[in-house]
Amino acid sequence: TTAIFLLCIFISCKKGNSLQPKPGEVGNTDTTVVYSTDTAYRTPLSKGINLSNWFNDYSVVSQFANRFTDAHFNTIQQSGFTYVRIPIGQSILFQQNNPSVLNPANLSFVEAAVQRAISHGLAVTLNYHTASDDFEKTLPTTPANQLKLALYWKAVASYFKKYPTDKLFFEVYNEPHVASNGSLPADITKAWWSSVQKRLIDSVRAVAPKHFIIAGGEGWNSIDGLKLLTPYKADNIIYTFHFYEPFTFTHQGASWADATMQKLRDVPYPSTPQNVAPLISAATDAKVIQYLTWYGNDQWNKAKLATDIQQAADWAATNKAALICNEFGSYKPYAPVQNRLALISDVRSLLEADKIGWAMWEMDEGFGFINYTGSNRTTYTIDDDVLKALGLK
Repeated sequence: TTAIFLLCIFISCKKGNSLQPKPGEVGNTDTTVVYSTDTAYRTPLSKGINLSNWFNDYSVVSQFANRFTDAHFNTIQQSGFTYVRIPIGQSILFQQNNPSVLNPANLSFVEAAVQRAISHGLAVTLNYHTASDDFEKTLPTTPANQLKLALYWKAVASYFKKYPTDKLFFEVYNEPHVASNGSLPADITKAWWSSVQKRLIDSVRAVAPKHFIIAGGEGWNSIDGLKLLTPYKADNIIYTFHFYEPFTFTHQGASWADATMQKLRDVPYPSTPQNVAPLISAATDAKVIQYLTWYGNDQWNKAKLATDIQQAADWAATNKAALICNEFGSYKPYAPVQNRLALISDVRSLLEADKIGWAMWEMDEGFGFINYTGSNRTTYTIDDDVLKALGLK
């Protein structure tokens, strides 16, 4: 299967193939503009892993230099991954009072991370990944703050454009969602995001005309948010979506999910009314019973996952848009092991069937594929079963 997928990538990577609308094609309402996406992005962004909690807003500063070492990158490269996605928290490089200047205290650490990845033969996505909604809540109605973020991205692109276009990718925002979580007035809809994202794209493109830019939709980079976008009239834009369905399975027991999700344990995948019945019988919490009943009746399986992913693939095909999925996975502490492996395999294989590059969330925490065996981060074991589920073994 892996060999066939790689052959498909090779065939599709011939230069000059257009993945964005040209004059007269569906998705292009401006017949005077030609814009395209070079398919060269497909090889480096085919099989990725997220390196969470290296430069997030909550990350430990003392680990900026060495949270992911050469040993980690050897593991990533030797396992068959082609790129890493590095979340960069709002507080790491962005200085709101001086957005045109990247925070010098942290810039050298981020650049060292980029260099370490590239030296191990991997591509890198740099992703703006804020942990707080506070600044985002201002963006729909505060042009001054939109400008600050645009100036930040201009500074990022100006500094990092020295790295090759097939090695360094700019992702302007992770999971915008303030019109989706009820924190803004109802008259501010998800439509706010399209024009703000365009401003960030234009800022990057002004100083880095050839580099690929990754864009996504409002609503946590959901497929529904993606479908609300009209592709931007700019070259070398790649669109992304995140996929954590079925959420009841992939986030069971997660501390950051809602109170009912936190109580779930041993939820199976695939789901049927019959295989959740023992959990329902044992449950005493009415909301837990409700969640499990819904989940069983929805009958989540590979075919149902395919129906969802096909919506993203259809949007890309209609709009001649380049598409990746740079987050998917399953939280492992409370999920049945073999069920989790089945879910990872099903999602990965469906993405590959649609020639959608992927990145799993993440390497070494609750969703990861390595487990530390000592009191520090120098000794770890590799979960080969997860790598097999990813088609890498």
